[in-house]
Amino acid sequence: MDVFAHGLWTYAIYYKKKYRLLAAFIGVMPDLVAFGFFFIYNLFLNGLAFGKPALNSIPEYVFVGYNFTHSLVIFLLVVFTIYYITRKIPWLLGGWLFHILIDIPTHTREFFPTPFLWPISYYKISGISWGNTYFMIINYSLLVIVYIYLLAFSKRK
Repeated sequence: MDVFAHGLWTYAIYYKKKYRLLAAFIGVMPDLVAFGFFFIYNLFLNGLAFGKPALNSIPEYVFVGYNFTHSLVIFLLVVFTIYYITRKIPWLLGGWLFHILIDIPTHTREFFPTPFLWPISYYKISGISWGNTYFMIINYSLLVIVYIYLLAFSKRK
């Protein structure tokens, strides 16, 4: 899924929470960590370019960051570590979990399949591309419906 939709879905999930903006940031964090520096570097070097870059033009550190931030194994290690230290479930990290879970079926093997079992396994699912026009229309239509509902019928804290 695209980074904006990750943020919007996470914000909607945490809509009634005081920390909804932080939760939305955490929901986009996996992509920011993996692609942020590469995006900014290319933005200054080449200007704003649309479309996906050639895989061979993407540096190795992006793939390493992607593996770490899109792994359920790493996510669970972080959650269990925080729980062990604080004795509290870090609900705020739900956006990270949602990010991984939604990326599993919305990425293809051809372009950044989600390494959700990394580093235990390299198994990846080839789903439908989040860049598919029909998927984008459905996804953003659902977001509009959800936000209309939240704004019309929900009282925020």
